[in-house]
Amino acid sequence: MRNTKFNFQTNVKKGLLYVVTTMLSVLMFSCDKDDNNGGVAPLAQSPAGVADITLTAGGQEYKINGPCGWAVAAGRKYIGANQADNNLKTFSSYFNIDALPTVTTTYTLVEDSSDTDSTHITMHITEISGNVLTAWNSKTTSGTLTLVVEGNKVTANLAGITLYPETNPGVFTSGNVGAFANNGAMTGTLTFYKN
Repeated sequence: MRNTKFNFQTNVKKGLLYVVTTMLSVLMFSCDKDDNNGGVAPLAQSPAGVADITLTAGGQEYKINGPCGWAVAAGRKYIGANQADNNLKTFSSYFNIDALPTVTTTYTLVEDSSDTDSTHITMHITEISGNVLTAWNSKTTSGTLTLVVEGNKVTANLAGITLYPETNPGVFTSGNVGAFANNGAMTGTLTFYKN
């Protein structure tokens, strides 16, 4: 009985984590850059970031193409992206740093979101559609991500990264079925700018 209770609590926590992560990503990219600032002169803005992400699992491609950028939400620092026409289809990579690096830096992907090593990151692809969750997550065998810094421009090539399908979606129904039940090989790029 105790294991059932523990598993239920773990599943609920995982489900809530996915919902919160997705909502934070949505909020990050939902702001209108043309908001009326009540007569205040707008600050110079960096160019918009762009994500061109492909995850190939079981021979099928899963793509995210849309806005991309560095964000801080609830004290967590991350690179976030979402599909241009679907804010609930997101990419996120969480860092243990206070600010983006000033020089090109390589990070190791891990599974543990409570890991505090500044050279470790976690990475996720998540889509919520109704009560269905399709997701892939990093593990310690996922590889590395290098942020190439050129002034205010930051780029990352996702080639060589492997993400693993979510096998326990908590309160959601799993969308990781068929081809998407397989590990996902990442390709594509992220380009964004420091503020």
